[in-house]
Amino acid sequence: MPLFLVFIIVPLIELMLLIEVGGIIGSGWTFLIIIATAIIGTKLVKQQGLQTWSKIQQEMATGQLPAQSLFDGICILISGILLITPGLITDVIGMLLLTPAFRTLAYTQLGSKIKFKAASSAHFHQQNHSTYDGEFSHTDQSQNKNLSDHQPNTLDGEFERKD
Repeated sequence: MPLFLVFIIVPLIELMLLIEVGGIIGSGWTFLIIIATAIIGTKLVKQQGLQTWSKIQQEMATGQLPAQSLFDGICILISGILLITPGLITDVIGMLLLTPAFRTLAYTQLGSKIKFKAASSAHFHQQNHSTYDGEFSHTDQSQNKNLSDHQPNTLDGEFERKD
C-alpha cells in the first residue's frame, strides 16, 4: 500500500498541482521553477553532502558514533532524489530536508525513536588503533572427554605491541 501511494498517488497529485500552477502563472514559468529547483537543489545537495561526509569522517576518527551526521546524510540523499523528481510538492519537501534547522528538528523528533547501534567493532572503543598480528592453532581434546561435559572454549595466547 505505501508503494501504491508513492508511485501512483503522489505523481497524480503533483501533475494536478503542476496543471493548476501552470494555469495561474503560465506553463513557461512553472517549467522554469521546476528546472531552477533541480539545478539549485543539485548544487546544495553536493555541497552539503560533502560537508556531511567530512563531518562523519571526523567524528569516526575521534571515536564518536556520528548518529546526527548519518541522519543528516540520509536526509540529504532523500532531498536529492526529491529535487530531481519533477513536481512542486517534492521540491518543497526536498528543500526542507536541505535546511539544517529542519533536519535538527526532525532529528530531535525522530532521534529518540531511531536506535543507532555500533557494530561490534573496536573502532569506537579504541583510540590508538593498534593492530595485533598472531597465529592460531586448534587442538581437539574432546576425544577423551565425555560428551555431556560442556566446557567453554578458551583462547590462550601472547601478544607483543609494536609501536
